[in-house]
Amino acid sequence: MRMTRYWMTGCMALILLVAGRWPQRDELEEDRQGYGSRITMTSKYGADETARQIERSVRRSGLPVLLKTAVTPPGGAPDQGEARVLVLGDEGGQTPMRQAEGQALPELPWTVLIRALPDGRTEVSLTDPSGVAPPEGVSDQTLRMVTALPELVRAAIT
Repeated sequence: MRMTRYWMTGCMALILLVAGRWPQRDELEEDRQGYGSRITMTSKYGADETARQIERSVRRSGLPVLLKTAVTPPGGAPDQGEARVLVLGDEGGQTPMRQAEGQALPELPWTVLIRALPDGRTEVSLTDPSGVAPPEGVSDQTLRMVTALPELVRAAIT
C-alpha cells in the first residue's frame, strides 16, 4: 500500500501550480488502475459553453468555484486542444489535495476537466467522489454537494 497525504488548502499558489499543468502519463495510468477513479462524460456543447454551464450549475448548488483556468498540452500538441479546468472548494474557500508517496505534485480531487476532442466532441472528466474519502474538517453540507457533483454535471451538459 502506498502512503498518501490528504489535506485541505486555500493556498492559491499551490492550487494554480497543480491545476495549471496537463495530466501526466503516469497519473492517467494510475486512474486506469483504480487509484483515482474518474468519471468521463460527453457534453452536447462546445468546450467553452460546457465550462459555463457547469460553472453556473455548480455555483447554484452552493459549491464555490475557486479557480477557472485553461491548460495547454506540453509542446502544444495540435491533436490535443486546450483544456478548461474548474477547481471547486468548500464554503471556507479551501479544496482538498492528495499526494501519494513518490508523486512529484499533489492532485486536486475536486476538479472538473473539460477538453475539446479532435473529433469535435467535448469530454468532461472528474474524480469519482464515491471513491475518495473527504479530508478531515469537510462539512456535511459540502460533502453532500460534492457527492452529488457527477449528476449535477451530467444534468448541466446533456
